[in-house]
Amino acid sequence: MKNTFAPINRIPPEVFTLVPDYWEDNSDDGALIGLTHVCRGWRELFISRPSLWTRLDCTHADKTRAYIERSKTSPLDICLGESDVAFCLEEALLLAVPHFGRLGTLSVFGCEDLPVLVKHLSCSVPLLSKLEINLACDEHSVLPNTLFNGDLSSLRELRLVGVVTTLPWRGLSKLTRLNLCHVSGDNILLTQLLDFFESAPHLRHIRLHDSIPTSSNAPADRVVSLPHLKDLSIIAQSVHSILLNHLSIPAGVSLRLEFTYSGKESPIPFYLPNPLDRLHNLSYVTAVNLRLASEQRSVRLSGPSGELYMVGRWTRGGDKPYDGIGAFLRSLSRFDISRTQWLTVTLYRFQPSSLPTTGWTIYQTFLSMKDLRTLTLSRCNNLTFILALNPSKNPSKTILCPKLEEIILYIERPDQFHVDELLSMAKERASGGVKLSTITIVSTEALAPTKEVFQLRKHVSRVEYKFDDAPPEWDTLPNEVV
Repeated sequence: MKNTFAPINRIPPEVFTLVPDYWEDNSDDGALIGLTHVCRGWRELFISRPSLWTRLDCTHADKTRAYIERSKTSPLDICLGESDVAFCLEEALLLAVPHFGRLGTLSVFGCEDLPVLVKHLSCSVPLLSKLEINLACDEHSVLPNTLFNGDLSSLRELRLVGVVTTLPWRGLSKLTRLNLCHVSGDNILLTQLLDFFESAPHLRHIRLHDSIPTSSNAPADRVVSLPHLKDLSIIAQSVHSILLNHLSIPAGVSLRLEFTYSGKESPIPFYLPNPLDRLHNLSYVTAVNLRLASEQRSVRLSGPSGELYMVGRWTRGGDKPYDGIGAFLRSLSRFDISRTQWLTVTLYRFQPSSLPTTGWTIYQTFLSMKDLRTLTLSRCNNLTFILALNPSKNPSKTILCPKLEEIILYIERPDQFHVDELLSMAKERASGGVKLSTITIVSTEALAPTKEVFQLRKHVSRVEYKFDDAPPEWDTLPNEVV
């Protein structure tokens, strides 16, 4: 009677059995088993809910048998290789094989598990929604086409790490997420990837990490459409156009390319690489976010037509970090940035080898940005930018970016604040009939405003002077500006 009237036992059974649903996904089932040892009532209550007993790790035959019996007809989630406990995999797995018809998810970690598993997985799995095979070993393991009888009609998520397979499988109409990692380009053909994409027309998220072909065996005119794609991420030692040349990417897709050019034998791609030549989905760029650091360079182009984010080490051993910046900036002309609303440039420890050359490059960059509205400069030598915008000091003696309304400067050190040149630029533009509406100066040090700052108000409609000891980083700066 004391147990019956205990507060916790007054919770309705249909509510009480839902408590384990709110545990962390990575928690082991020791706590679940512990619930069945509290009392007879709890044991009957939790055993009677089949969905609590669907996760199998095949670490023990008796445990596997009990879970299968308690799960009744609920979809099974099998996870192999995560436990540190010694187990007899094949014996326990044989108990689950007759029930693979209700397999919901399958996760395999480790090389030794796959050969044992493949022997028993030539059957149909109509309920399988997630398949993950992660083999952390030096040699690639081959995944045969006979796996699941080649039919994965309910699969929604596929992740293969270190696995070689002759894609595609059949019936992938529900697949929305694909993740391939560490599959050498020599072990995967371009036609295999294209065939796979055609068999999975509803793909939304694709991530290829060191898993793109190094050569093309597909006809040049073959193009595969991915109408539902939301984001595509390619990470590789060198990015090339072999795959992208055969994909039709819809507007609004977020595209990330991460690559490395390093070593004395590598070329020096200070420009945006060739894959971008045929990315027609980025025809409408309204934001350019550029970072040139000593060991990493990044560029983000975004707008209503989509987003491109590229990051990588683009220097060769022995070269100065900022050599070739001109070629890099000029390559932006591949895209239509005439409608760009703002440009964010982030230069860390910017020490160009030739200031006049860099100034000429910036001038040429601004020359094509006729509709530029907002310019943001963060942690950089902003003098070259200010001079280029000054009609009396740029090479053509003309007003660049005639629609420019706002300039935002993030100043880290006093020597980065060229207030006299800023005043001269604002004065010259105002006299030419293109008066700036706002100049915002954000300083990481509490600098006392000089008289030149107050004089800016004569030539600019609004001047803001702020102190911020933690200005936003380069990748969040555009959102803050907007």
